[in-house]
Amino acid sequence: MRDNLIPVIVGRKWQIAKGYHAVELRTASKSVLPPFSDGSCVTLCLNSAGDKQRIYPLLGVSSLSDGYVVGMRQEGDGRTGSLLSRFPLNERDEVFVGTPQSPPTILDDRARSILFAGGIGAASIAGIAKRLASAGQRFEVHNFARSADRAVLREEFDALRSHGEVYHHFSLSDDLFAQKSSHAMSPTHANTQIYCSGPPAFMDLIERQAREWVYAANVHRIALGDQKAWSAAVRRHGN
Repeated sequence: MRDNLIPVIVGRKWQIAKGYHAVELRTASKSVLPPFSDGSCVTLCLNSAGDKQRIYPLLGVSSLSDGYVVGMRQEGDGRTGSLLSRFPLNERDEVFVGTPQSPPTILDDRARSILFAGGIGAASIAGIAKRLASAGQRFEVHNFARSADRAVLREEFDALRSHGEVYHHFSLSDDLFAQKSSHAMSPTHANTQIYCSGPPAFMDLIERQAREWVYAANVHRIALGDQKAWSAAVRRHGN
């Protein structure tokens, strides 16, 4: 067993947007789980050896020291069902959780921050936006979803409007999405911080566009899920 893995039991699930669930994870022994900051992610493994794993965003909805709540895409949701079925999270299943990882958040009054969210990646981006807001940093969020009812944590983004600019983009074609994301970054200063989380193809596009304007070190990708499986699916079926 890997030293940093903790056994947890899958508890209740509830819907946070169409096609997306929150899943509660509790330690069987009521032991204390490591704390985490807004925007953090955690690795879940199906066995104690850690050879099967996926990365999930942590949701800040649980005050229990012996529990985490993660956001995930619903199993059987369209073309991603085959990927999710390789990593089932059914009630009362035992899985193993690693130490939460906090994404880099650059706090600099001189730097502009632009955040891009897609799918369940909105959970990570919302957390980063909260950290920026708590530090008094101004930011701009662009949240993309296939439809309004599939927008994850939309209300949490809207609650941050007094701290930064928040834009929701729904039902866009690939070309229009590329135009919207490009327009959000052009023009911008080279020291602007770009954050993105979502499907790999989504992040690839954001990164390509961002590198036309900012330093490569200023592009921060928060990768979720099984990145190898997602990339293979994108190659087979297109974005």
